[in-house]
Amino acid sequence: MKPGLLAVYAALGLILLITGWGVWKKHSAYPSTQVGYHVKDAAESPEDWKRANRVAGKLSLLCGVLVWLLMAGLWLAKAPFGVCLGMLFAAAAAAVCVVVFVPLGLLRKK
Repeated sequence: MKPGLLAVYAALGLILLITGWGVWKKHSAYPSTQVGYHVKDAAESPEDWKRANRVAGKLSLLCGVLVWLLMAGLWLAKAPFGVCLGMLFAAAAAAVCVVVFVPLGLLRKK
């Protein structure tokens, strides 16, 4: 894996980790929605706000760790550039979908 792509993987993982920790532990107190998981369904009640932020934060942390593990695996396997780049886009898209849509689905299920 090329150093530039390695840096992008590391940055994506770090962004997911910092965002996850912030949303999970440092979100605004309800009803202020300045910092946190911003969807209409999450702002309906204090319980929904806390639950949505807790779930989204933990999922973001998990995705950050998985991105770093993927980066390490591809680096150790000496995967070709095209594979590494494709996996980066797939991992980023999957992380965004998981972090955004899973908590939203849980809120709408209640």
